[in-house]
Amino acid sequence: MNRIYFELYSRSEKVTIYSIRFEGCQVTETDYFLDEYLENGFFEDTRLIKRWLENIKIRGAQLRYFRSENNVGAGPVTCSRLRIYCIRCSDSIIILDGGGEKKGQKTQDGAETWKAMKLMMAIDKKLIEKIREKTIHYSDDLMTLQGELFVDL
Repeated sequence: MNRIYFELYSRSEKVTIYSIRFEGCQVTETDYFLDEYLENGFFEDTRLIKRWLENIKIRGAQLRYFRSENNVGAGPVTCSRLRIYCIRCSDSIIILDGGGEKKGQKTQDGAETWKAMKLMMAIDKKLIEKIREKTIHYSDDLMTLQGELFVDL
C-alpha cells in the first residue's frame, strides 16, 4: 500500500494548489516531473506549464483552463509536448500530479501519461471517499483542504 500526501504547492487569493508526494519521497511529483523534463530538454514545454499554473493562480481554477480526461483534469490547454494531470476540486482548489510526454492523440498512447492519469483517477476515487467519510473537508472559506491530507492506494 502506498500513502500519498497532499502537500501545499502554491497559493494565491484565488486558488490553493496542492501536489501529491509519495510517502518516503522528499520531492512532490509535480517538482519531480518539471525538473526531469527540464533536464531532458523540454525547456519551452515546462515553461508553458509554469505559465499555465501562474495563470490559474491569477484567475482561479476555472474549467476552461483544463482538459477533461476521464474525470481528472490535464493541462496546459495550449499546444505542448507535455501533459500534467490534476484533480480540480473546485474553482479554488486543485491537486497536481506529474505527467509525461504526449505520444499521440490519446492519453493511452503514452506510457507516462497513461500511468499519471490512472494514478490521479485512483486518487480522485479515494479523495471522494474521504470527503464522504468527513476525514477530509473543505475549510469554511472553501480555499483549503483540511483533515487527513493523504490517501492510501
